[in-house]
Amino acid sequence: MLIRNRLNIILTIVFLIAISGCSFDSQSPTETSGSTGASQNIDANFPNTPTPTDGAINQLLFVTLRWECNNASEYDVYLGETNPPLIKYTTTTTRSYTTPPLKYGIRYYWRVVVKGNDGITRTGPVWSFTTIPSTLSTVNGYALKLYKTETKLPNTVEVIFQVVDLNGSGITNLQLSDFEVFEDELPLSISESGLTVEKRPVDINKFKTVLMLDNSTSLENDINTIRNSAKQIVDGIRPNQLVALYQFSDKPILLKDFTGDINLLKNIIDNNYALGVRSTDFYGAMKFGAKRWEDVANMDSVVQGCLVVISDGEDTQGSTSLADGLNAVHNKLVYSIALGPALQPEIINAFSTGGSFKPGQEIEIIKRFIELENSMNKIANSFYLLKYSSPKRGNKDHSLKIRIKNNPYQGDESFISTKFNSAGFN
Repeated sequence: MLIRNRLNIILTIVFLIAISGCSFDSQSPTETSGSTGASQNIDANFPNTPTPTDGAINQLLFVTLRWECNNASEYDVYLGETNPPLIKYTTTTTRSYTTPPLKYGIRYYWRVVVKGNDGITRTGPVWSFTTIPSTLSTVNGYALKLYKTETKLPNTVEVIFQVVDLNGSGITNLQLSDFEVFEDELPLSISESGLTVEKRPVDINKFKTVLMLDNSTSLENDINTIRNSAKQIVDGIRPNQLVALYQFSDKPILLKDFTGDINLLKNIIDNNYALGVRSTDFYGAMKFGAKRWEDVANMDSVVQGCLVVISDGEDTQGSTSLADGLNAVHNKLVYSIALGPALQPEIINAFSTGGSFKPGQEIEIIKRFIELENSMNKIANSFYLLKYSSPKRGNKDHSLKIRIKNNPYQGDESFISTKFNSAGFN
């Protein structure tokens, strides 16, 4: 019976992964405007004019999706490797979304479902793009991401942007001499404009970790092992890392919300973590834990999170489906310490997007903490402020283009193209 159950689990996971590339959504948006991005009469109340253009190739592993749409208050963005895409990545009120890191050489499909101001939900067409092949990943190219363009009297133009490499890692060491700037297609004179480029570090830099300890009765003989493993992980947290501590069997129970107090966390693990009940909602606990943070990387904030679970991966309650649980972690970092007589290695591995380890290998998770911290610091220091005095006058729009000299990467995000108005300049 045990072998049959394990086989059924494996077949279920393989089937689900084949459907949606390791991540899922419980419902697919209803198609109302066609399933492709083919030319058709455009209703401006539906999503239209996609960026990247439909069928674009050689896109970076992070892609800023943009679209146009009138009379809408909210947008659901679906993205995946299937057509139509089944995974809802975000709900936003803006007409753009930057994806988490994607995979090399994959054709991705995406669509936008809008909530109209009239209360009607409208589903846009399916568009697609293909990411760069892995053979290009070693190219030392740069991508620029625009965040803000503004003007200040008497005649100042300011642009805030980010520079990353083709793998999405922040570039922190660029100087004014590395950039070329064009105003209305003409090179901007550094001496005449007073052009400057300076670093704009992000002040808010949070590293959130959700630590979930299984306390179901199937792990009764492993409670002390779980305690020791959890305390070793807590001992390795970084200076800016905050940990939320949970125990779970039939439901997640908060032992301590986000804190960086190592001694307090260890004391709670010793004295408050205790054996729970027989019923285990493992899938539900993973879904709950993954919702405790959102990864953010913009000019105002850098937030990176991960979930660490110590468990056997057994779900006996059945109140949350495997698909729902996996869908919740598809774009989140999850590490696991797997143990116990009822260990479900196939399940644990499916959820462990960052890696699964055994008791005694806690140092491997701590190493990941250090890598994440370094990555966050690079991202937080990869924002730049470009500023200059423009000679333009009058109530007119002007174009501005920024690029890096001798950039090996020449794709869509190898430069910034923006506009400003010179009204009031003197």
